[in-house]
Amino acid sequence: MSYAEADRSAAPHARLRDVLFVLRCSAAATLSILLAQAADLPHPVWAAMSGVIVSQERLGDTQQATIGRFLGTLLGVVIAVLVGVGSRWAHVGTTAEVAIAVALAAIAARRWPLLKVCMWTCPIVFFTSTPGSPIWEVGLLRGAEVLLGGVVGILLHVLAEGVILTFLRLKRR
Repeated sequence: MSYAEADRSAAPHARLRDVLFVLRCSAAATLSILLAQAADLPHPVWAAMSGVIVSQERLGDTQQATIGRFLGTLLGVVIAVLVGVGSRWAHVGTTAEVAIAVALAAIAARRWPLLKVCMWTCPIVFFTSTPGSPIWEVGLLRGAEVLLGGVVGILLHVLAEGVILTFLRLKRR
C-alpha cells in the first residue's frame, strides 16, 4: 500500500494532503523557475528539478531529501571544479573529466548514500560549461540553481503542513 493510499484510509484530511502535494510540486517547479530567471541564473531548469526532487510525501522525507540534495550538490560541485581545474591544466577532454569526477563522486556516494546526487552534479557542471567560463563559476551557478529550487521545495512543504494543521484545528471546533 502506498503512502497516499494509507493516508486516504487512515485520515480524513488525506484528500487535502493529496491536493496540496500536487499543488506544492507544481508550485515548486514554477516558483523555482521564476526566481532563477529573476536572479538571472543561466539554467533555471536545475532549480525547477531540484524543487520537485526534494518534494516528498512526508515532511521528514522532504527534509532528508533537501539535506542530501544540498550536501550532495556541494560535494559534486567541489569534485567537478577540482577535477576540472586539474584536468584543464593537463589538457584532458570533457569525457575524461566526467569519468574521473563521477568515479570520485561514486566513492563518496557508496560511503554516504544520501549524497548520491554528487554523481549527477559532476556531469551537469561539465556539460553546462561554456567556452571562456571558469569551471568554478559554472559550479557556483549550478549549485545556486539547485539550492534555490531546494529551498523553494522545502518552504512550500512547510507551508502545506501549516495549512493541514490549520484545517485539522478548524475541523475539531
